[in-house]
Amino acid sequence: MAYAAVTSLLQTLDLVIFPNAYFTTQDDDQFASLGEKLTYLKGFLEGFVRSRVDHGKVKVLERQIEGAVNRAEDIVETYLYIVRSTVKSKNSRRKDYKIFQEGLKQVMEEIDSIKKEAVEISGNHCDPNNLHSGRYLFGNSSWHVQNSANPVVGLDNDLVKIKDQLTGLPYNLEILTIVGMAGIGKSTLAKIVYDDPLIVYHFYVRAWITVSQEYELKNVLLGLIRSVTQLTDDISAKYDDSDQHHKVLKDGINQLSDQKLAEQLYRSLKGKRYLIIMDDIWCNTAWDDVKRSFPDDKNGSRIILTSRLSDVALYVNPESSPHHMRFLSVDQGWELLKLKVFPKKGCPPELEEIGKQIAEKCQGLPLAIVVVAGHLSKLSKKRDLWLSVADNVGSLVARNKEQFLNIIAMSYNHLPHHLKACFLYMGAFPENVEIPVWRLISLWIAEGFLKREWGKSLEKVAEEYLEDLIDRSLILAEKRTNHRVTTCSMHDLLRDFCLREAEKENFWHVMRRHDLFFPEGLQNHRRLCVQSDIFSYAVSEYSNPQVRTFLSSNFSTRLSFLSESIFSLMGFKLLRILDMISYYFNHFPIQVLKLVHLRFLGLSTSGELPAAASKLRRGSGKWYLPFSKRSELPVSISNLVNLQILIVNWGWRENHCLPFDIQTMAQLRHIRLKGAVVYFDDLFLAETNGANPLVLSNLQTLLTVNSTNFSREIVSIIPNLKKLGILVSKKNDEHPTNFLNYLSSLHCLETLKLSFSLQNEKSSTISQWNAFPPNLRALTLSGSHLPWEDMVTVGKIPNLEVLKLKDHAFSGQVWEPVDGGFLALKFLLIENNELEIWKATSTHFPSLQHLVLRLCDVLKEIPCGIGEIPTLEIIELYSCGHSAVRSAKRIHEEQQSIGNDDLEVRINLV
Repeated sequence: MAYAAVTSLLQTLDLVIFPNAYFTTQDDDQFASLGEKLTYLKGFLEGFVRSRVDHGKVKVLERQIEGAVNRAEDIVETYLYIVRSTVKSKNSRRKDYKIFQEGLKQVMEEIDSIKKEAVEISGNHCDPNNLHSGRYLFGNSSWHVQNSANPVVGLDNDLVKIKDQLTGLPYNLEILTIVGMAGIGKSTLAKIVYDDPLIVYHFYVRAWITVSQEYELKNVLLGLIRSVTQLTDDISAKYDDSDQHHKVLKDGINQLSDQKLAEQLYRSLKGKRYLIIMDDIWCNTAWDDVKRSFPDDKNGSRIILTSRLSDVALYVNPESSPHHMRFLSVDQGWELLKLKVFPKKGCPPELEEIGKQIAEKCQGLPLAIVVVAGHLSKLSKKRDLWLSVADNVGSLVARNKEQFLNIIAMSYNHLPHHLKACFLYMGAFPENVEIPVWRLISLWIAEGFLKREWGKSLEKVAEEYLEDLIDRSLILAEKRTNHRVTTCSMHDLLRDFCLREAEKENFWHVMRRHDLFFPEGLQNHRRLCVQSDIFSYAVSEYSNPQVRTFLSSNFSTRLSFLSESIFSLMGFKLLRILDMISYYFNHFPIQVLKLVHLRFLGLSTSGELPAAASKLRRGSGKWYLPFSKRSELPVSISNLVNLQILIVNWGWRENHCLPFDIQTMAQLRHIRLKGAVVYFDDLFLAETNGANPLVLSNLQTLLTVNSTNFSREIVSIIPNLKKLGILVSKKNDEHPTNFLNYLSSLHCLETLKLSFSLQNEKSSTISQWNAFPPNLRALTLSGSHLPWEDMVTVGKIPNLEVLKLKDHAFSGQVWEPVDGGFLALKFLLIENNELEIWKATSTHFPSLQHLVLRLCDVLKEIPCGIGEIPTLEIIELYSCGHSAVRSAKRIHEEQQSIGNDDLEVRINLV
């Protein structure tokens, strides 16, 4: 990945070197020269993708560029590590400096030679200094496929057959199996059936679990139990995420044996008509392990299993033939291709015949058609470009459909360079996992993958990259809020390709969960991902000082603890990214502070274990470990001058101090602190004696801090904050919400989360707050117990698009909105309150698109006027009373009767 290496070193020069007290003016000139050479190579790599340059020659040169640039980065960062982390004599420093200068000189000469070859290859084909010249493979027009619901083609007969089997006779428990190759639409068919309104109405309980090739029985059982009982959601609705009761209950469930969990699942299903979907089963034992947990009450319950293997389907149900998925016909394939490439406009006549050829050469495989369509959607609508795709598809789709990975390779090879690294990065995440977009974007930023664009934040650029990959059907958007992707994932086949390509490119080495050792000779990888349960043992056997990224995932359902000594074993002194959030340390590991190049740090500490939790663990016969009393964020965290993202999860609620010296960490972009009560150091409030205070101008996220000493001075050092979370408590303050009036000066603040903890006291009314931040777009209130009359003030927030009301945010039985409010509101969540009567019309929420009601047990009905809002797309109900459910169904029927088929109503009774 030459392009990723070049952009990474450019960012290092930008963020780390200039200005630097360790270097002379002569050094600065050298670095400026190096930066110019790198900029040329970056332009060359971007330019040749759009040109007719001999691809074979460029691939060879890419390898040379990657090797030279990586060596240059090693030289620069190794020297910086030495001078920053050690105290040496002048003679010793002179020796280190001489070695550094000699190494830098050699690698600069190597880069000069590569640049000359790049100039020769470029010739008249592409001009790296004019990045808009040459022929674009991906057209430069603004036309592209807009996000829309996934079209369904060729499944009508399958749907009718499966739905008849689910809702008809016999009343005995029946098991349906769906079989077909990867990418043919097994999961798609199952998902459509699962969400069908008739099926939702017919079954009292529904649950979905993806099993996959590597599964753990405990995780399967826990997933089914949570899906059936929604225990986790119910607890989350009643307690703050950091509440120790929530964690005690959750951990108690996690500590149950597999047998106890199987019994719990059986009891949860007993006497209910249920539908269970077990997606992507690979072996017979996966069925044997769970089949006794499904009671047969002769009430018409059903189970659907999907698998690529016919033998598994026949083993599960030998008395019934599996439902085999068929390939799409040529006409169906063309219909699907058209819907994906031209969702709103018709296909130009000159492309129709070629489009049919492309669909035919995909040989009826829906996933192949969707991926090729994603590629076509980025091309200019020119006949010669489509002819080129048609010629290549035929050679790529082999008789063995498993060779479909070659189709993905075609789409990957034509990606712009700036997207390739972002795409390959997805291979490091475990299969069938929804990835939080904020985490993915933070990692991309820390890696240095993103091109800086004038007038756009790196986060905005990253969101555009993600949407581009989604448009190309290479990444799946799992969840959206207000049309912004919040979680994403990747299809198994695409992930397989990512892993294969990443290994080939030396981009990643992923150590899978059952690997005991790193392969011999593994010394060239700069990114490691460990998905092994025996983390410390594996790392102790491997050392590579060139590693820049270390991600780890813990598959065990038990909490896994690591010693601080693990960092001595690792020896990755040049690390930029350290993500170990799924493991726990007894306290904040001080040795991490020696990693002076860190840009991303994610850790979890146990803190002090509450007595209730320790008793629960001892009583269940499970492990119990001693814990430290404090796991304070150390003052010396400021040593990490390059840190951009800081994530610390404290295991239990404690009081922590955000050290004053954090002001000096000018690169900080996101601080996420969870599970603790975090206060600002009192030094933040001290007099500055006329000196200008340091300002965290790059800081965009601060979650979650306590309100006790939140002041005007603190607001002044975070002027560009976009997302803020505050725990409001009453501590020696007669008016605990006074601090909110300071927030009006945060002109960039878009998201505000306020959680109240006032010992059941009502907070000050919102009407007493002077002003909300002027650009506030999302507001979450939890536990505030405000009167519904104060919603008048909330409704006046001019740009508010997302409003979430959780855990008795407002108290009272009646809410009657007033006219003229919530003009921009698009998403509304009301959760866990005592609201009985909601008097609203379509004029009260004129822009609403998505309404979610959760745990609204006593709400008598959803106002019929809500269904008349012209922009409304979705109404979702979770664990609401029967009256509210009936009103939602009535609204849906009324809207359908007048031809509004766009309104979707989702009801989950559990």
